[in-house]
Amino acid sequence: MSFANRLAAASLLLFALSANAAQDDRSSEFGGPNAVPNQIESDAFNAIDGWGIAAGESWDAWKKGLQEDHGFGIGMDYTGVYFTADDAQGPGFAGETSDKAAAGNLRLYGSWDLTGRGTGNEGTFVWKIESRHNLSSSPAPARTWAFSDLGYAGLVGAPFNEDGFRIQNFYWRQRFGGGRYSLVAGTIDVTDFLDLYGMVSPWLHFSNFAFSTGSATIDVPNDGSFGAGFGAMLTDNLYFLGSIADVNADPKEPWESVGNFFSDNEYFTSAELGWTEGKDRIYVDNYHLTVWHKDARDEAGKPSGWGVNFSFSRFVSEKWAPFLRGGWSDDGDSLLQKSLSAGVGYRLRNNRDLIGFGLNWGEPNENQGVGTDSQYATELFYRLQVGKRLQLTADVQYIKDPAASTESSIWVAGARGRIAF
Repeated sequence: MSFANRLAAASLLLFALSANAAQDDRSSEFGGPNAVPNQIESDAFNAIDGWGIAAGESWDAWKKGLQEDHGFGIGMDYTGVYFTADDAQGPGFAGETSDKAAAGNLRLYGSWDLTGRGTGNEGTFVWKIESRHNLSSSPAPARTWAFSDLGYAGLVGAPFNEDGFRIQNFYWRQRFGGGRYSLVAGTIDVTDFLDLYGMVSPWLHFSNFAFSTGSATIDVPNDGSFGAGFGAMLTDNLYFLGSIADVNADPKEPWESVGNFFSDNEYFTSAELGWTEGKDRIYVDNYHLTVWHKDARDEAGKPSGWGVNFSFSRFVSEKWAPFLRGGWSDDGDSLLQKSLSAGVGYRLRNNRDLIGFGLNWGEPNENQGVGTDSQYATELFYRLQVGKRLQLTADVQYIKDPAASTESSIWVAGARGRIAF
């Protein structure tokens, strides 16, 4: 596909909308629960109980006033994760193997409506900066620990590594038609809007990447990629979205991605057609089909690839969230070339807590060099809301027939804590 055709495809990006029905996902902004405007509103909802200011909550009241009066939203959080396995018999890509991994991430994020505030046609500057760091002696970062140390062709802590300071988002979003259309351009993370459903976030939901973006079959570019796009709600129920992004990005040096985009001409592109019950329930009540393509990375020696993904998710009786998701890829550098995931979430304790259960079957991508025999993963988590700002998540996973391990099965226990301000 020529650059001109790819740029035309980029004009069809619509950031998937979050749903008002779920407490994680209070906003009707574009993007998923990880998108900055939605994360700010979700944290505010938890902190001040649906925007009802409690006595003495000056920080929360100040932030709310700043956003309402000036269109300036700001948030900060810290998340730490810890995983331990009953054995570590993986290939040890980073040296000797370890049965434990821990990591943390400090994030500062914000959005500022600089034009058209309150009209539905806002022009908004969005940013997110992070500090990612290891908290354990494991030679492999938590992101790659499951593959390197356990021999599982997958990830159990996708956002956690030892990159240090990095820029995740630095882009402009322009709405049109009262919010029916949206243009974005700049440093983006395609997982903020690609292949969404109600429990897609590794910060808030499942830790295993098989239950996140692409069911581990989409060869997503690194976050902090320079890209652009545009999209629209085609009808009240039908939407279309697409994306284009540089595939050689490094979020530690995000400005280089701008040059890569215009000089290397190696891109990730995607297109998604979906149906939703309504705009305010776009990914909790959502059926969609996603097609993606990734160019070969000549300097990195990585092949091109493409694939197809589907997702069915519902939000039943405002409590239950069943889902069925899967994908297939041809070549590329994805973790899996075939994947099928199913599960359910359930909200309890007055919708403050969430329990989730998922099952995954996957066939490793032959380009990963670990064979293509089937492997299986099961995950159960419980997320507890403690007070206004703290979320604690307990997690257990059972992995059957890990592709690159001498063990026939592995148990993984995990804990995640997130505090938001």
